[in-house]
Amino acid sequence: MTLSEPLELPCGVVLPNRLVRAAMTESIADRHGDASPRHERLYAAVAAGGPGLAITGNVMVDRAHLERARNVVVDRWTDEAALRRWATAAAGSSLAPTIVQLSHPGRQTTRYVNPHPVAPSAGPAVALGGAYAKPRALTIVEVADLQERFVDVARRVVDAGFAGVQVHAAHGYLLSSFLDPATNRRTDPYGGSLANRARFLLGIVTAARRALPASAIVAVKLDARDDDELVELGGWLEAAGADLLEVSGGNYERPAMVGLDASGAELTGEHESPFWNSAAALSAAVDVPVVLTGGFRSRAEVDRALAAGVCAAVGVGRPLAVRPELAGRFVRGEVDTLDRPAPRLGGPAAVRALLGAAVGAGWHRIQLARTSRGRGPALRLPALAAGLDYSVGDWVRSLVERPARLRRARRD
Repeated sequence: MTLSEPLELPCGVVLPNRLVRAAMTESIADRHGDASPRHERLYAAVAAGGPGLAITGNVMVDRAHLERARNVVVDRWTDEAALRRWATAAAGSSLAPTIVQLSHPGRQTTRYVNPHPVAPSAGPAVALGGAYAKPRALTIVEVADLQERFVDVARRVVDAGFAGVQVHAAHGYLLSSFLDPATNRRTDPYGGSLANRARFLLGIVTAARRALPASAIVAVKLDARDDDELVELGGWLEAAGADLLEVSGGNYERPAMVGLDASGAELTGEHESPFWNSAAALSAAVDVPVVLTGGFRSRAEVDRALAAGVCAAVGVGRPLAVRPELAGRFVRGEVDTLDRPAPRLGGPAAVRALLGAAVGAGWHRIQLARTSRGRGPALRLPALAAGLDYSVGDWVRSLVERPARLRRARRD
């Protein structure tokens, strides 16, 4: 298979090529958590760029629990007209579908955004400079409510015109932390064995597949953490009706998803993607298409992954945050490299470990925000400015807007 070949999903949707625009955090919603004209501009540019599939930045299923300020939230308070305008702009004149990533941050939300986070089990807090509060454990009733929220949001975004959803079960967010025995120490039906730890995720996927039209895409994003568990989980998700499985990895404390190890140093290895072997193991075990996201830089390595059956498609995030038009140019063979411009963060290893992920994510978030305003990239943006925007700027917006947001959440 080659990058320019179409890819048919089990639901019948045909992707025009095998490059997937991966989800990245954006924080460009209005103060009510609704999609804004900035989403329309950003996703019109994404669609025009030429990927085979576009995945939105994470959309929250519970306005009491945001990943960061200005996340989009979808619930009964949502401005449905704004959501439809976003879906229409994302479709554009492109053949590539856009799906919405559904997420709950769990313990990975700073105390300024949410001083009362939740998780599968109580504590500990995310160990990053004291910025995170200790989470409390969700009750079984709350887990059931959240499962219904995921499915309800899936219905709403598909009804608005999006081609489907991706359930975010990676990168240390809530569903990922249920799967991880290090953060899930429950002794009830949602803890212990993999079957129990996966019960929440499988319940969402099964119910979403039943609730959505047969032609809607139901995708899942997973961590490359334990290959044996990943393979077993992949088989269950395929049986539950998943159309696409994306493999990535890392979390806030081990930021492999932005190319860094726990010390803040850049990841290195035999392959450009640190998740290569996990994707290969999953692809060999399931028939549902697998997307490998993270680390790809060269056309040669992408071609090698596709030809070897390591994955059926490749996911690209940070390069397209800077230049969305790079997707089509890379697919057509006009460029052979996925440039990943980013600020360099110097200083001691401890500083790089603490700030590296925030600086990288913040720098690329600003590039997305600039596209959403119709502006070009700011390639000389300093690392310090990106880090301050991602942390201090987010905290200020969160503190100002949290009271009104929580009033709506309590009435939901």
